[in-house]
Amino acid sequence: MSKTPAAPWPLPGWEAVQPFPFAAARGAFTGMTGTEGRIVLQYFRRRDGSLVATARFGSLSEGAPGLVHGGAILTALDEALGAAAWLAGRPVMTARLTTEFRKGVPLGATMLVETRLIGERHRLVTLEGTLSGPDNLVYAYADGRFMVLGDAAQRRILGRAA
Repeated sequence: MSKTPAAPWPLPGWEAVQPFPFAAARGAFTGMTGTEGRIVLQYFRRRDGSLVATARFGSLSEGAPGLVHGGAILTALDEALGAAAWLAGRPVMTARLTTEFRKGVPLGATMLVETRLIGERHRLVTLEGTLSGPDNLVYAYADGRFMVLGDAAQRRILGRAA
């Protein structure tokens, strides 16, 4: 199995951000507080305002030998899409997420998650995103609907409103 080239990210002009206001208050499954052995996401805002993330998949994210488990890929896409909504001022939780796995991700790889908010209707925000490698190939794609949480729901689910 060939090794993935070194990650070329972040690019100049990307600003490091923490889209979740509650991230420091809890142990995250992924993100900047994730363990090295799982999935570590680091978020950046591009100059155009869109959110991207680097996703590093550690040894505890293995599925088939030498490859990242599909659930770990799904988790990275889910969290990054939700983060894009939170960064846009819409506190959300996942309502539906569809993922296409296009190519196996090598264990230990650092990949790029690109997100895009594509619509809103009532209390639903629709987003899509891709997981790409340094080779510019898309390894996975996801789109989903995320439910906007009102203050009461945030307090009930998260322990406080954002």
